[in-house]
Amino acid sequence: MRTVTDLQGWAVRRWRTHWPDWLANPDSSRLSWPLHPPTERELAADPDGIAREVAHWAAVEQTPGLVVEWVERRSGTFGRQRLPARVTAEPAAMASLAGERQTWARAAEAVGMLRRAWPDRDLTASVREAAKSLGKLGEEDVTRLLAVLGWLEAHPESGLWERELPVTGIDSKWLERHRGLVDALHEGIVGGAAGLRRHRPVFRVRYLDSTLTDGPREFAVGISGMASLTAAGRVLLVENLTSLLALPDLPGTVAVHGMGFSAPSLAHVPWIGGADEVWYWGDVDTYGLLILGQVRAALPSVRSVLMDPATLQAHGQWAGTEPSPFRGEIGFLTADEHRTLSALRDGDLRLEQERIPRAHAHAALRSALRASARQRPGVGKMAT
Repeated sequence: MRTVTDLQGWAVRRWRTHWPDWLANPDSSRLSWPLHPPTERELAADPDGIAREVAHWAAVEQTPGLVVEWVERRSGTFGRQRLPARVTAEPAAMASLAGERQTWARAAEAVGMLRRAWPDRDLTASVREAAKSLGKLGEEDVTRLLAVLGWLEAHPESGLWERELPVTGIDSKWLERHRGLVDALHEGIVGGAAGLRRHRPVFRVRYLDSTLTDGPREFAVGISGMASLTAAGRVLLVENLTSLLALPDLPGTVAVHGMGFSAPSLAHVPWIGGADEVWYWGDVDTYGLLILGQVRAALPSVRSVLMDPATLQAHGQWAGTEPSPFRGEIGFLTADEHRTLSALRDGDLRLEQERIPRAHAHAALRSALRASARQRPGVGKMAT
């Protein structure tokens, strides 16, 4: 007989690949799973274990949206037995079993608001595409999202730049952070592009080792031109331009200005994605960690530096208040980075990377890279 633990594992596997479909079509997404009730021989082999599992199935049946079908069997040895035979679960129940109840609740609430706002539109494909982003939105951002979509529907050819959007409650960077989500849903509502202009990011690049290039060591280049640059064994992505420009020479290292939420696109540059080491250094605030998580989603091997709890504690006197912290879930963080996030949210703190004294920041960078170089002897050997 399958166990409740087996059910949870099945729910996790199904969730990973199917939950956007459930969100798009919740009414047709009930899932059924056979439990293979024990035979009389199996009952005889472990009657106490079977009894415990039957009790577990009776308990899990209390999960909203989940139904356990039972069968009765008669046994000469054990008499009449009521055994679980099949489980049927709605998407919300599957999310709960997979440990994703909050993600599902956020996404389902957002979709409900979208469907109420545009009841005559088929949003199925758009919701499927936008599901993962919707699952991360807090209540305030859902309200902002609906306001933006409503304005764009009413002004289909505005020709405005992203940061010019005249919608109350939207700061200058909100649309840049959520452009993919807005575009996906706008396509379902209007059937076309949003009609906004957007800046093409230009990245500042600095070769921190003169032996890596015969050309200029510092320049700006668009994403399309990044692929032709000389590769390096170690790449350091830096959130803010001032911190990039202040970097010292570092053996075997090229540094790139991540341009905030443009940083994840750098993971698709072949020589960056294929580098032996990729490091990320950003602001110690909720959005810095959000960007880090997005970079790691595209490039799982990326490591952070100067974004740990020790950095926040050591330089807490330079921290300020983050005016509009990101309240949603942030994925792809390490345990240490999650501790940083918790400390930040406890006081709505923000430690901008430029505020860390330069001498300490550079010493910490050298120390982290030196330790890594000892583990990878051929990558950017650091002088002692």
